[in-house]
Amino acid sequence: MISPGLPISRKGLHVAPRPSERHKPSGVSGIGNRRVCFCFLALAAACAAAPLLAQAPVQTTDRARVLGKQLMCTCGCGDTAGSCSHPGAAFSGPCEVAKAKLKEVEERMSRGESDSAILQAFVQEYGESALAAPPARGFNWFAYTFPALAFAFGLALVLMILRQWRQRIVVAPASGPGVSAAMLEHARRQIERDVPED
Repeated sequence: MISPGLPISRKGLHVAPRPSERHKPSGVSGIGNRRVCFCFLALAAACAAAPLLAQAPVQTTDRARVLGKQLMCTCGCGDTAGSCSHPGAAFSGPCEVAKAKLKEVEERMSRGESDSAILQAFVQEYGESALAAPPARGFNWFAYTFPALAFAFGLALVLMILRQWRQRIVVAPASGPGVSAAMLEHARRQIERDVPED
């Protein structure tokens, strides 16, 4: 039985068509396949890039970042809000707490508040622990001056010890009864008796 559409060889066998002889469906060409493939790849790239674009870093002004470096980040990193970055973590960059503080600083700046007023507002809301460098008053004053006082005390102590070491100690002759000639003679005789001569 002969199938319609397949060529027959000289020996009467059915032969598959060569690639150049195959029938292409109407409306689909090599250029059309390339366009579909390109559109699919462009769509896949756009879908892959969407999460990265959604996590774009918050743009803050230099003034807000400088002021943010005077405020502590309360996420537990121990850094300031202006320089909070979590290197090596699941994400790298400022945490949500730091972003919120910087955003609040930006909003207050846009309302025309001064730097000292913004810092005072954070102190009223969070206490003095919100500041990276607490003001020098009360116990904080002692904390600021103690290192300098300890250094001065240590330096004075070292200088005093060095001065004592450098002073010449005068060796005084031993006072007491002298050794008599009779005692020396007695000691020599005893040595001669105890030590045999060779």
